[in-house]
Amino acid sequence: MHSDLGVAAAVADERPFLDEVLRKHHFRYSEHLDVYLLPSDTPHNQAVQTMASASGEFQESGLSVAADPKIVIPQPIPAPDGVPARSTQPAQSLTALTRQLHELRRSADVADVLSEVHDKRAH
Repeated sequence: MHSDLGVAAAVADERPFLDEVLRKHHFRYSEHLDVYLLPSDTPHNQAVQTMASASGEFQESGLSVAADPKIVIPQPIPAPDGVPARSTQPAQSLTALTRQLHELRRSADVADVLSEVHDKRAH
């Protein structure tokens, strides 16, 4: 997930199969950037599903795939001008959880936070 470009994909070599799979999943190649991009108007849930489907197809073919786990976290919704953002408490709201997940850099940290939330809900 790139803050300016949206969902981006890159490949390690120029095998036609890689290009074919990404294009099948609606990624378009940008020669200028040397990456594949989903259209900027792709809804968040569809982008997550598309990334998962393309990754799964690569993995089924025996290829390794690295994906940023933060793609599953929707972008924060900006508050209108002049409206203060409501204060949130960690693990008590989706907004707080989303903010907390956005700050993480490692997939293991994302997994830890999500398992903590799951554990709190189970008790």
